[in-house]
Amino acid sequence: MRVRGAVSSTLLVVGLAVASIGCNKNAVDAQKLARQAQSVQGESPKDAIEQYKQANQLDPTSHEILDHLALLQEKQKMWNDAADTWAKAAAADPQHGSDDFAKYHFHRGYCFWQAALKEPGGLQSETAKGFLEKIKEPMQKALQKDKNLSDAWYYLGKSQEALDDEQAALESYTNAIQTRGDQLPYYVDLANLYLNLGYGDEGLQVAQEGQKQKDSVRPKTDAEREEAYTALYNLMIDEARAAELLNKPDVKIAALEKTRSVPNPKNAAREAEFQLALAYYQAKRPNDACSSILAYEKTPVGKDPQSSANHTDATGKKAQWGCK
Repeated sequence: MRVRGAVSSTLLVVGLAVASIGCNKNAVDAQKLARQAQSVQGESPKDAIEQYKQANQLDPTSHEILDHLALLQEKQKMWNDAADTWAKAAAADPQHGSDDFAKYHFHRGYCFWQAALKEPGGLQSETAKGFLEKIKEPMQKALQKDKNLSDAWYYLGKSQEALDDEQAALESYTNAIQTRGDQLPYYVDLANLYLNLGYGDEGLQVAQEGQKQKDSVRPKTDAEREEAYTALYNLMIDEARAAELLNKPDVKIAALEKTRSVPNPKNAAREAEFQLALAYYQAKRPNDACSSILAYEKTPVGKDPQSSANHTDATGKKAQWGCK
């Protein structure tokens, strides 16, 4: 998962600073190397990485150089290397009290999260758990410097949930939402966790509150827009899940009906339509059930095996219900 928009939009690195270098020749040469690396990193990232490393050797106190190096390593998905570089950036020149240090700690933790996701055995593998355990320290350091860094709360929560510390994860997700309430994925993860734990009322409340924030979302790119649509769709699914737990069939149907209004840029599988058909049938609305099952048959089959199973089941349901 990419760095949330809340972080990536606010943590962009400005041009390398050249002020206060004075007559330090190594520092001047380091800046020259860094600017050269910056100019070629798009076409030759490997060369740029080596130049940034050389620049760092010339001037180990420049956390800006390390910042650029770590971001490039992240872009190349070199998660372990990037984590090490972020650690060096945080320790490079702390007496200046740069506002960047909260970011450096956050990114180090984020790299550990990505490294855990990359493990072939999944988040439950021992190697992945090792990375997950490492996330706590840098995220807490980031929050000590900036308690309003919402993504630090969010990824701390994701790691805590993956390590089965559900209570801590609930608190972290809640803090993320309280810090920045216009990030719909925060609500999705909090609602999912409540529902997985069997807390229907809490899950319903979070799912509905998240949907109310949709007009506050201001995506800047197509990727952010798609992410927002996906999160909104998932919040409606969560509302339906909560209604199922609470035995509120009308609320479930209304939630699933709302998913139809969410744009689907990549024409991805929409399993909500299959669930809606079943809900209509259970509510003794056969015409609506047939209309929904026929609409579902026209949707693409998703990568999840459940989607394939649902499409097969839909064919049987259509015949069983006498849909034409």
